[in-house]
Amino acid sequence: MKILIMCSAGMSTSLLVTRMEKYVQESGYENIVIKAVSVDQLPDLVDDFDVFLLGPQVQYKEEWVKGIVEKKGKGYANIPILVYGRVDEKSTFDLARTLFTSKE
Repeated sequence: MKILIMCSAGMSTSLLVTRMEKYVQESGYENIVIKAVSVDQLPDLVDDFDVFLLGPQVQYKEEWVKGIVEKKGKGYANIPILVYGRVDEKSTFDLARTLFTSKE
């Protein structure tokens, strides 16, 4: 599974990505890729990822993201603000995994 986490510039989600990568490795998951980018890069990356998560600071772009992602038959979700604020890697990964399995 390839997870793309989107924020304003791709920098504010870097800590979340780092913690998610550590969680995934320690939990024994395999073939997981997690990347953080600016939401504006979505059109160039939509074919390369399976699941798309929006940070709270870019949730105003949800309709735009939905239009791009759903045309490809892929899932997206907003990361809840409390999950994001706590940098809760497990809850964020569980959200991505739920999206991924619902599209299989």
